[in-house]
Amino acid sequence: MLKNYFKQAWTLMRQNRLFTGIYVVGTGLSIALVMTLFIIFYVKFAPIYPEYNRDRTLVLKPVKRYPKEKPDDWNINGGVAYYVVDQMLPGLPHVEQVAGSMIDFWGNNQVSAVDVKPFKVTPRFANGAFWKVFSFRFVDGQPFMQEDVEAKAQVAVIGESLAKRLFATVEGVAGRHFTFNGRDYRVCGVVRDVSNATPETSGDLWVPLLNASGILDISEQLDNRGLLGNVFAYLLVDDKENLEAVRSEVQDVFRRYSQQDKEYEYDLMGQPDKYWISTFRQDVDRAPDMAELTKTFLYILLALLIIPALNLSGMISSRMDSRIAELGIRKAYGATRHQLVQQVLCENLVLTVLGGVLGLVFSYFIVLTASEWILTLFDKYIHDTSLSTSLTPEMLFNPMVFGCTFGVCLLLNVVSALIPALWALKNSIVASLNTKR
Repeated sequence: MLKNYFKQAWTLMRQNRLFTGIYVVGTGLSIALVMTLFIIFYVKFAPIYPEYNRDRTLVLKPVKRYPKEKPDDWNINGGVAYYVVDQMLPGLPHVEQVAGSMIDFWGNNQVSAVDVKPFKVTPRFANGAFWKVFSFRFVDGQPFMQEDVEAKAQVAVIGESLAKRLFATVEGVAGRHFTFNGRDYRVCGVVRDVSNATPETSGDLWVPLLNASGILDISEQLDNRGLLGNVFAYLLVDDKENLEAVRSEVQDVFRRYSQQDKEYEYDLMGQPDKYWISTFRQDVDRAPDMAELTKTFLYILLALLIIPALNLSGMISSRMDSRIAELGIRKAYGATRHQLVQQVLCENLVLTVLGGVLGLVFSYFIVLTASEWILTLFDKYIHDTSLSTSLTPEMLFNPMVFGCTFGVCLLLNVVSALIPALWALKNSIVASLNTKR
């Protein structure tokens, strides 16, 4: 039965080529916009290189500090103190690793090598656990260890592109030396390049965290700024089922610290966040309003689906008017209402799937040609617009994207074809047969 439906759909497509072309292109454009939106959030949320553990990661960024009994007189930094990732959070139940990192967008950081003139780079400073929370792929050498961080060793992990610029190769680079901000550094490892589509790990090179100029000695840090600092903390939890338990434990740790502090209290503003929620935390002084954000994106999705569906429904309704007599004949020979609706939906599904394939191609074209800005479309602040954003095949070609495309096709098919089909079938057999008399 279904085979016959699809054969008839193909015959109708060949007989009505103008209608078919307009319908497929219209469906494709609608699905392209929906899929572009989906790809943006897939890249932000899904496990992709090197952030494969996003579903088990909690993120802690800026916290507020204010004098006791004066919550309005708060101050804030870009992150937390090194003490938080080094001593406060490690060892908590269900926490496997606590990574700390900071990226320097604003400094005039430069590297050079023999016969290579200095050029600007974006370094990321990290602790030893950073390499265990995030899964980098090393093509040469190995990461630096926590011992190197504490010793402020002048070693670095560099990306493939930087290795090629400095040494014209990625092979045998480990152990070679280059100059970073006027100091001699040794390459301990080379990793596959990290796209700026993964902002928590991106960088040109990775340097021990205590080598950063903004990191103070722990005792000096606690005396001057308490737990305020510029380090982002990433907690790798043993199982995603324990995320809420670890969140509560971290909040208890800060609460106990505030009780011991005679002068100040600390406000985590709902942190630590699950990774996907942390991508919406763009205002440093407040938690994201997830209910409002969900409503906004739901409105966008409905607009992208319902408006095209109404237009497509009008086209289908017009075509159904010309097929009422045909449906009447099928009714006369015993076809049930359910069978006729199924036939119309199957025929329309063929067109919708063709539009879905075209829409997926359109969405890839949009994302690839606009990759410099499309992933920051919903970001309130962009730290460095000079950084390029590359999209890898695993970000685009994956079962989740294809599954979502098919789901959108089914939804659009039902919404656009069901009502016209039911409306056309409300006529009696006699009324349907007399339609064209």
